[in-house]
Amino acid sequence: MQRVAKQVLSLVLIIQLTTPVSSAPYMALSQTLIQPTQLSAIYQHLVSRHWVPETGLFISFLGTGDRKLSQQASTYEQGAVGLLAIRLGDRARADGIARFFKEAWTGQGFPNFFNAEFGQAGIEKTVHVGPNAWAGLFLARYANTYHDPEFDQLACDIAHWMAPGIAHRHGGIAMGPRVGADGVPWPQVFSTENNLSYYAFLTELLRSSRLSPATIAELAQERDGVESWLTTEAFDRSAYTMNRGENPAGMDRIRALDTTTWLVSAVGPQKLMERGIDPDRLMRTAEKYFEVSVRNQLGVDPTNQPEADTTYQLPAKGPNGESARPMKDEHRQVWFEGLGQYINALGRMADYARRQGRNVDADRYAQKADQLGRQFDDASLAAYDHAAYAYATPGKFFHDGWWTPAEGKDGPASSLIGATWRCFAGLGWDPLSGQQIRSVHSPSIVLPDSLAARHPSPRVLYGASEEMTVHAWNALNQKNYALAVDQAKATIDEWGEWAGQLQAKKMKEVGSVLSYDGSAASAQKIFNYWALNDVAAAYFILGKSLDAQGRYTEAAKAFQHILLHESLAQVWDPKGWFWSPSEAVQQEYVYGDPKHYRDVMPELFAADASSYGKQPN
Repeated sequence: MQRVAKQVLSLVLIIQLTTPVSSAPYMALSQTLIQPTQLSAIYQHLVSRHWVPETGLFISFLGTGDRKLSQQASTYEQGAVGLLAIRLGDRARADGIARFFKEAWTGQGFPNFFNAEFGQAGIEKTVHVGPNAWAGLFLARYANTYHDPEFDQLACDIAHWMAPGIAHRHGGIAMGPRVGADGVPWPQVFSTENNLSYYAFLTELLRSSRLSPATIAELAQERDGVESWLTTEAFDRSAYTMNRGENPAGMDRIRALDTTTWLVSAVGPQKLMERGIDPDRLMRTAEKYFEVSVRNQLGVDPTNQPEADTTYQLPAKGPNGESARPMKDEHRQVWFEGLGQYINALGRMADYARRQGRNVDADRYAQKADQLGRQFDDASLAAYDHAAYAYATPGKFFHDGWWTPAEGKDGPASSLIGATWRCFAGLGWDPLSGQQIRSVHSPSIVLPDSLAARHPSPRVLYGASEEMTVHAWNALNQKNYALAVDQAKATIDEWGEWAGQLQAKKMKEVGSVLSYDGSAASAQKIFNYWALNDVAAAYFILGKSLDAQGRYTEAAKAFQHILLHESLAQVWDPKGWFWSPSEAVQQEYVYGDPKHYRDVMPELFAADASSYGKQPN
């Protein structure tokens, strides 16, 4: 269904610089970290281009060349942009995200991604604590800001799902409730970043005036346990930085910037000092490890030099054939989301130093925040009128991590979270603690009565091969053959290469289709060849749809492709068994309709037909 075109130019933000309530020294030394017109342009861009009114979600990567990511909405990022909407007084956008989360909640956690366009689970269906904690943080702040008990209860439900339902160790919470499909034991992985997100969520939830004394005591005890884990288990006193976490192999000592910046933001400099951690020394270590210059652009890298070097040496190549890390600039990257987080941490430290009367230190933190804020805007994307930011400069963050999203035809993708953290840094507002950074002028924004977006409705779903194939099946079952053809072709285009690799792998390792005895173990062995199975199903859907339209020559090519290239595929039937697309083509079309499909396998009719199952009429 075509969306109704909505006005975009009516989105005009009237921004005036105002000073937060504070003592005189802060007022005298506060600084502007973003110009009003820039803040206005960024939020206008997010609403007009990233926001999907039908679902209430925001697209994470606009204009990426990786179509698998083009419709995805990171759960963490929905929580973050929802917090920004609350801070800017845009209740309509905040309400849309909150209600989406309410409808999506099943009691088992949110997946790491949703499809922003279609509203279903997205490309990464793994359930992790960190993204759920950001959703909970947003919902708790929404409830506290608008005094809405409905979302207060939902935030409590998320917390109660985490507290008893997910493994704990020494007060810290594990990264997920169950082992991943790839065998990663998430209940035994303890992520520092995830625990910091959880800590911030619990802190906001404890601000609610509607909690019972028993609930308050329970949540406070849980938060104290997380704080203890962060400041004892996760903190590396010898290196004076944070470990990335723990896993079954031991402590993960890879350095990650957000473990430091979020520690300063969520726990706070004063409490860190009370816990025996010098926040100034922690920030000096962060400066040494993470501040970089890439392409003459000052910024921060998500990791340190040793991990950058390790990642660079990987044989893997990126979407455009580039090395895992750039050859130049000592293999470093600039991470723009992390830059906003780092600027906020500098602001928190400036406030802390000022309260202690250490004005020289406060000025140094504030000046660095100002310098990096200007560098941030120097990297804004011209393709989006300098109102957008890339996620990062090209490369892979960690040797076991994500790549920067592939560039599109207009250059780097517009990153939702990069722009959101630029706004947080410019506003001088810390979303993890909910605190205003007093050393930063806080722009107040007056929104018009109506904000809208012009966003064409897509016909084709992009994401994981499974969800793309399901969308094609649904179109076929509804006899929407045109959509079924388009969706099947999109699935083949995106995942065909993976299917070819898995066909070759299965041919080498097994040499035939696998037997299914009804057990989960035997089913998993078949599902391990996921892309092969999904792409074969897409070709089958393509052939059936073309056949229904009388396009027999084109259908024959689709069917023949299965026999030649996806012969070992097996597709799950919801009724409880696996079937072979190769066998289905032979039985239903080659034998079932030889008038149109005899040439798909001419060798079958050249021999004794009696040896080939169902006979043609």
